Amino acid sequence: MKETISLNLKNAIKFISYEEVVALAQQSVRHLDNLNNGAGAGSDFLGWLSLPDDILSQIKSIEKAAKRLQSVSDLTVVIGIGGSYLGARAVIEALSHSFSPMLKGKSHEVIFAGQNICEDYMSDLLDILDGRHYSIVVISKSGTTTEPAIAFRILKDHLEKKEEKVQCAERIIAITDSKKGALKRMADINGYETFVIPDNIGGRYSVLTPVGLLPVALSGFDIRMLIKGAGSMKDITITGMHLQIHRFFMHQHGT
Repeated sequence: MKETISLNLKNAIKFISYEEVVALAQQSVRHLDNLNNGAGAGSDFLGWLSLPDDILSQIKSIEKAAKRLQSVSDLTVVIGIGGSYLGARAVIEALSHSFSPMLKGKSHEVIFAGQNICEDYMSDLLDILDGRHYSIVVISKSGTTTEPAIAFRILKDHLEKKEEKVQCAERIIAITDSKKGALKRMADINGYETFVIPDNIGGRYSVLTPVGLLPVALSGFDIRMLIKGAGSMKDITITGMHLQIHRFFMHQHGT
């Protein structure tokens, strides 16, 4: 049986009138129509609407990249700020054991940098990395955002002092613009593997793109199941709620 979302207003009738409910429902229909038709303000950033389906073609490449970094390192530093790291961090923390750092046997760790310019944080991070075999995933659309740009240059130099430059290139993945920007140019020059931040998806929605999926995969979680769940919620919300609201009107009018 397919799941749906329903709204029971029984206990709200003393506080909100039928006319108000109808007015809000009409607004909801208009907004849903605008989303589905790509109309209205911000329509050039609606890539998230079809994201659970659109990303399927990249899942195998993301999983392959994660396994490669896992095979050459025991830790990955994800460099990003705002939506470029918060979504991935939230998913990883939500799925992880409450005391994950204290568990034995965790094969690959994911930690974060580039979200601040605190010198103490960076110094402490370098202390940890001195004795670890690590990789880097750097995430930036332009490559010029101050905090991740500084962190990447410091960690890239640190990694190159620990490893040969050819090996460093194998341990760095850049997630950036498809054609332009400082990070894209650096990745092309140095031969880093790259993934694309889609132009039509804002940072806060990018967790279901390589921006979020690669760190989540590196942490050992099943990104296929994550996408499957997102697809199910898309059906329930974007499509299902539209039908529910239309059914509300039909019921109210006796049709």
